[in-house]
Amino acid sequence: MKRFTMLMACVFLTVSYTHAAKYAGEFLEIGVGARGVAMGGAMSAHTDDPMSFYWNPAGMGYISAPHAAGMYADLWDGLANYSTAGLTLPISGAVFSVNYVRLGVPEIQKHNDYAQARNRVVNGDTLSVQEYLLTTGARPRGIFGASETAIFITFAKLNRWNLDLGWSYFQIPLEIPFGVNLKLLNQSLDEAKGSGIGADFGMQVRFRMSDVFWEKWKASLAWGFNWQDVTRTGIDWGENNKDMIPTNFRTGVAYTHTLPGRDSRIILSYDSEKRWDHTDHFGLEYQFASVLALRGGFWDDEWTAGAGLSIWRATVDYAYLSRELGNTHRVSVAFRLR
Repeated sequence: MKRFTMLMACVFLTVSYTHAAKYAGEFLEIGVGARGVAMGGAMSAHTDDPMSFYWNPAGMGYISAPHAAGMYADLWDGLANYSTAGLTLPISGAVFSVNYVRLGVPEIQKHNDYAQARNRVVNGDTLSVQEYLLTTGARPRGIFGASETAIFITFAKLNRWNLDLGWSYFQIPLEIPFGVNLKLLNQSLDEAKGSGIGADFGMQVRFRMSDVFWEKWKASLAWGFNWQDVTRTGIDWGENNKDMIPTNFRTGVAYTHTLPGRDSRIILSYDSEKRWDHTDHFGLEYQFASVLALRGGFWDDEWTAGAGLSIWRATVDYAYLSRELGNTHRVSVAFRLR
C-alpha cells in the first residue's frame, strides 16, 4: 500500500506540473520561513524579520543589522524538498536583500497516459486507472526531475511620520515602511525550461494605542498589504508558450500587546488573499523575554503550530503544518552577522 501511495503521489505531482498553465508559479504559495508558517501565514501586517521578503517586503525595513537566513523542508512525505537561503544588508538608511527559493522534485516516474489507454483489461475485467496501477505495478518508462526557483531582490525603507489631527487635537506618530521585490523565476520539467520576471510591492502602517486612546494601553495596531506580481508575471517556455501568474493582493491586520514582566508580548494577526481562491489566515504568537516563542494558527482550514528560540545572534524557528497531501515540518534559521 505504501508503494502504491508513493506511485500515485508521483503521478499527482506530474499532473500538477502539467497544469502549470493554470497554476503557474504556485510553488511560491507554499510559504517561506517557519515563523510565518506556524502563524498560519497571517504575517503581512507585522512581519519584521529576514523572511519578510516573502510575506511583505515592507517588513524588511525594520532590520537594523546584517543577517543570513535560510529554511529547509521535506514536503509530501519526502517526495519534494523546499529550501531558501538569503542575505540581508542595511545600507544608508534602507535595507537591501537577496534571497533564493527552490522547490525540487527528484526522480519523478514517467508513465504512459493510462487515462486514455485501451489496454486496461486484466482477466477480462476493465480496470480503473487506480486499479490498473495497483494490479500491474505499472513499471515506469523512465525517471526525470523537476524544479522551480526564484531569486528575490528586495529594497525596503522604514519611514516615520507624525499624523497631525489639528491644533485642538494631537499628533499620532506612525511607522510606515515600504518594500519592493524584483523576482527572477526559473522552472524546469524534464527537458522543458521556462523563465520570467515579476515584482511585488508592500507597505505597512503601525501606531501605538497609547498615542491614540489611553496612555497606559501598552499595545500597537498594524495594517499592511503585499501586492504580489503587480506586473502579472509571465513564465516563457519558448515557441510562443507563456504561462501568466495572476496578481494577488494580500492584506492583513495585527494587534500586539506588551505583557507585564520579562519583556513579553502576544500578537494576534489576520490575513486575507485571493489569487485563485479566497484564503483566510489566522495567527497567534506568544513571546517570552525575547527568547522563547510559541505559535499557532490556521491556514484557511488547515491548522499550524510551532515555536522559536533566540540565543545570542541566532534565531531558530520550527513549524508544523497539517496538510491533506501529508503533514510537513519546517525549520528556519536566521543569524545576525554583527
